[in-house]
Amino acid sequence: MNKLSWLVAVMLLLLGMEGCGGGTSKSDQPATLASMAGSWDFALTSSGFANGDEVLALGAILAQDNSGNISASGPATANGPSGNILEAFLTGSSLSNVTNMGIDFLGAACGGNDNGTRMLAGTINSSNQVTINLARGGAQTVTITGTLNASATPSFSGTFKISAPGCGSDGTIGNVAGVPASSLTGNYAGSPYNSADNVTFSLTAGANNSFSGNGTDSQNGAFTLNGNSVGNGASVTNTPSGGGNATSFFTYYDPQLGAKGSVVTLVFVGANATSCPNGAPLPSGGGGCLFGIFAKQ
Repeated sequence: MNKLSWLVAVMLLLLGMEGCGGGTSKSDQPATLASMAGSWDFALTSSGFANGDEVLALGAILAQDNSGNISASGPATANGPSGNILEAFLTGSSLSNVTNMGIDFLGAACGGNDNGTRMLAGTINSSNQVTINLARGGAQTVTITGTLNASATPSFSGTFKISAPGCGSDGTIGNVAGVPASSLTGNYAGSPYNSADNVTFSLTAGANNSFSGNGTDSQNGAFTLNGNSVGNGASVTNTPSGGGNATSFFTYYDPQLGAKGSVVTLVFVGANATSCPNGAPLPSGGGGCLFGIFAKQ
């Protein structure tokens, strides 16, 4: 056999192997999964939440691996939420009419055996179907199922069901709408609850879900702000520019409250509070006292 005949024979053999599956076809390649990695805000609504007058805002900074496994964790402490999960209990039938807010804390989970666990685990498949389980201290679990559609509004939509044996919330079902977290960057103005003060401030989002800002209180002068956001919720430290003690707040940026959105702000006063120093009503869920609602300008 001459060299030309030998080369032709080898080429024919290789082509035959490829046609018989010796090569790698596109169908053999793993499917590329859509990503939910990043900071998300999920709004859970149900007629079982304070007779339909409460929205559970679940903020989470999600991690996702190449197999579609989703996770986040953030223990609840005696002073409120921490880490990459933040739950805010908003008084109102929808995000467009929120009037008050409570925040998650150690002991808030039903059953009296809250160990502080706040852990989220789930999956997304090649059809963009998502299942998420939120463990809330003890035996409480919130199971969320839905679909991710990046081109839709909201990007995630689905339903949830609560498992909480022995608690009034056991078996509660409802709807979930999820969106990537909003930017806090902007200018805000308003008055604290039951006060004639005029407060204005600006916020600028930074790296790794941090933000900073500064503002002016008509009675107490200038101040600076620093904090970290989880979804649309955040923990904030207010430091008077002229000296004095810093104050810690929890906030929730509600993009549907007011013409351009609003920041709902509270001070956590302890799990056993029976009233608020400023006369604000206690929230229907969670802990804390409303400090004020400040509209984006």
